[in-house]
Amino acid sequence: MLEYQIFFDYAPILLIGFWLTIKIVVCAIALGIPLGLFLALGRRSNFVIISFLSTSFIELFRNTPFIIQVFLFYYVLPFYGLRLSAEYIGVLALAAFGSAYFAEIIRAGIDAVPKGQLDSARAIGMTDWQAMRNVILPQTLSIVIPPLTNQTLTLIKESAILSTITVHELTMTGLMVQGETFRPFEVFIMVALLYWALNETIATIMRKFEQNTKKNRKAGSIGNSSTTLKKSTSIK
Repeated sequence: MLEYQIFFDYAPILLIGFWLTIKIVVCAIALGIPLGLFLALGRRSNFVIISFLSTSFIELFRNTPFIIQVFLFYYVLPFYGLRLSAEYIGVLALAAFGSAYFAEIIRAGIDAVPKGQLDSARAIGMTDWQAMRNVILPQTLSIVIPPLTNQTLTLIKESAILSTITVHELTMTGLMVQGETFRPFEVFIMVALLYWALNETIATIMRKFEQNTKKNRKAGSIGNSSTTLKKSTSIK
């Protein structure tokens, strides 16, 4: 039978690990998405060296297990004089891992925008950077929201691997509580419910954000069409 008292006695301890999980994932995403954007643009660059380095980074982190990447960050960096706490190592490893996937998502979103948009921007005198910032990337946003959300949920689940380098996030805290209580069923039910609650909350928020983005985009398109029609009518 379930020992329900465990839920009440150890919930505060698990919530501390849960809060650390949230902080690690938020920091990793805050680093990973900008790095992913830089890598996506670098992979599309006409400069061979930049394109090669960006592609190599992406393929390296996409095609090796995350746990191996964590061990490399944790054990190799000290050899080069960079000694960081396990939490900081976890953030860096998770950000690097996520950035490779974010980069491919953003690159695919950019490629999904019709090439004529970029050509039109160039035709009116925009530089490639101005065209990317003002024309291409705004249209890319609604395309990449669903896969970015999926990758964010994946990072939350992958953060459990950081317990292997003694980061006291949710999974590590659950293991410690299980070792103290010898009640793995109750403990990991709580751990699973917390992961589910976090992922479901983020998924719900992002679905609403995606819907609002699509509505705003449609409203903008209708407004632009109306303005164009009025101008053409007045000219006649």
